[in-house]
Amino acid sequence: MPEHWLPLLLDGARCGWLDPGTAQALVQAPSPFKLDRGRLLLACDPGGPPSCSHAFALAARRLHEAAIVREWRSEQLDVCTEAGRCVGTIERAACRPLGIQTWAVQLNALLPDGSMVAAQRAPHKLSDPNRWDNLAGGMVAAGEQDDQALEREAYEEAGLRLAGLPVVRGSQFRVQRTVPEGLMIEKVQVFDVRLPAGFTPLNLDGEVAAFRILPIESALDAIERGDFTLQASMAILDALRRAR
Repeated sequence: MPEHWLPLLLDGARCGWLDPGTAQALVQAPSPFKLDRGRLLLACDPGGPPSCSHAFALAARRLHEAAIVREWRSEQLDVCTEAGRCVGTIERAACRPLGIQTWAVQLNALLPDGSMVAAQRAPHKLSDPNRWDNLAGGMVAAGEQDDQALEREAYEEAGLRLAGLPVVRGSQFRVQRTVPEGLMIEKVQVFDVRLPAGFTPLNLDGEVAAFRILPIESALDAIERGDFTLQASMAILDALRRAR
C-alpha cells in the first residue's frame, strides 16, 4: 500500500483506498465526501445501500469527468466493507481508482492429454495487456454468484458452455497490487474444467487476442518468465497443487 494513500471510510468502516489527488477530485462541492485527518469520509443516509450507491455513482461520474477513470464499463460491482458488509454498488471502472475490493473468477482449462489452454489478453486492456491468462476469467457482478460469473465469462471469452462439463472448484486467494488505474484488491475464486477433445475456443467479447495450447511444463516456464498475469499464475499453480 503506498504510504501516502488515504483510507475511504463509510460510516467509520473502511471500504477502499485512494491517492490524495483522487480524494481532492471527490471533495469538490457539492459532494457527500469530506476529508478529515487524512481520511476520506462518506456518511450515507439511513436509507441504506441505495443511498450509498447514489454517492458511489456520483464519485464514478466525477472521476470520469476528471479523466481519473479512463473507461466506462456500465457494469455494477458490489462495494463491501473490510468486515464483509455490502453497502452498495459502483461502476466497475471506478473500483481500482478508489481501491475498492472486487471479486473475480479464474478458469483453468485442461485437455485430455494433460495440456492446458491459455488466452492472451487483448492489447487494449488497461491491466496486463498482451500477457497470458487462463482460458477465461473476470469480475463477479453485483448480486451475482461466482459460478454464474464463471459461466458468463467462459462463454464471452472462449465460447464455452459449461453445462454438463466437469467443473471443479479450487482455492480462493487474495491479490493486492498497484495497477495503472489505481489499486487492485481482488479476491479470486479458482475453477478447473476438463475440456472435451476437439474443443476450439472462440472469443466473443474482444477481450482476447489469441489462444494457445501449452503442455504443463511450458506453462510453468512461462510463469517463471512472467508471461502470465499474477492471478493466472496463482490459479494454474493451485490446479497443479491439487492434482498431486
